[in-house]
Parts: sequence; structure tokens; C-alpha cells
Amino acid sequence: MPFVIALAAVTIFLKRKSALKSSHALACGALGFYLADTGLAGSIHEASANLLGMLGTFTV
Repeated sequence: MPFVIALAAVTIFLKRKSALKSSHALACGALGFYLADTGLAGSIHEASANLLGMLGTFTV
């Protein structure tokens, strides 16, 4: 499962539970686009892929 889909699902869940305002969701999205343009993008991608891989082994 791509990390972007996982983040979108969490954002939608928090929005429906009223724990996340629309302005917070926009700020999170802007931060994601900003991080994608930095040198940290590769490290963030690797870390998130490893995390999702570990979580995938628990949901058997």
C-alpha cells in the first residue's frame, strides 16, 4: 500500500472524527509537498516503506 494512500486514509478518518480541521489538513499536505522537494525525500520514502512493510507483516 503506498504511503500517500495511508496518509490520506488517516487524514479522512481524523476529519470525520472532527479531530482534524480542514486548515490542519491543508497544512499537512503543504508540508508533504515541501518535504518531497528537499534532500530528505529519499530518506523519508525509505523509512515510510520500511514502516509500512513492518505493519504489513502484522496484518496477516
